[in-house]
Amino acid sequence: MATGVADHGKDLHVKVNAVDLTTYTKTHSWEETPDVHDKSGSGSDDKTFRGGQIARAFTLGGWIDDSVAAGPRLLRPLMGTTVAFEWDPSGVGTGKAKRSGNVVVGKYAETSKNDDIVQWTCDFQITGTVTDGTQT
Repeated sequence: MATGVADHGKDLHVKVNAVDLTTYTKTHSWEETPDVHDKSGSGSDDKTFRGGQIARAFTLGGWIDDSVAAGPRLLRPLMGTTVAFEWDPSGVGTGKAKRSGNVVVGKYAETSKNDDIVQWTCDFQITGTVTDGTQT
């Protein structure tokens, strides 16, 4: 089996503004969406398209330990600001994959039910280039 194929989501390691969110993260998604421009002209029944810039974003979610001021709650004052991120999809280790760049910290939410722990989610809009590399 190829390296990385059997990696589990549990292996993700993620930092935002140098805050390690790994142990607080239970759900995560990475999205890449290219612009698709309609460049169809008159005289044809078939549409033609051209690709454009790519928007990238990720969302994290998980649980909060109310006994500490660390973790996801450190994201709240960062909403609307641009900070650095590191996304290590296969965990930490020399030679493993690493993505890094800058994100605008978006919507932050906390939810809870009477019979459950406090949950959090936060949206991150990537701005600029994402560097795909390996950890050293």
